[in-house]
Amino acid sequence: MFAYSKSITALWRRPMPRCLADVVETSVMESQQVLSGMTPDMRESQGVWPKLLAELVDVLADHLEVHQQMVSEEAMAQAQDIIVVIAHHLGGRSIYLPKDEKLRRAIRDAAIYRAFDGSNHLELARRVGLTTAQIYNIISVQRRLRQDRSQVSLPGF
Repeated sequence: MFAYSKSITALWRRPMPRCLADVVETSVMESQQVLSGMTPDMRESQGVWPKLLAELVDVLADHLEVHQQMVSEEAMAQAQDIIVVIAHHLGGRSIYLPKDEKLRRAIRDAAIYRAFDGSNHLELARRVGLTTAQIYNIISVQRRLRQDRSQVSLPGF
């Protein structure tokens, strides 16, 4: 198990040899460059993985071992790679991950929205055990969420 305390960004913010710094712009370094630069020593280094990322790596590695039947070392390497990509993409942001029932409800609502064809509200209501009013409400909320994501908001409006 990992118990690390420093930021994963240390991987690409460490001073690089002059020749490498001339080739790679570290402020826009792609996650693949980070992954390709991870030596086995870096993967095991306690200074690279902060506590939350280490915990996520462990959870993901366990999942890959159990559900994908990966050997432990391969699962750990895959989990680390996935977490590096996620950290690279979401690093510095505060994100909220819903827990249990809220997560199930969010997944259910997204599935209802995808399955809705404009006229199958009764079938969906029966299938998931909700009223047609709840189905219409879910469709309305999901439609608004998708519009909000796709529309650019202008300052002052």
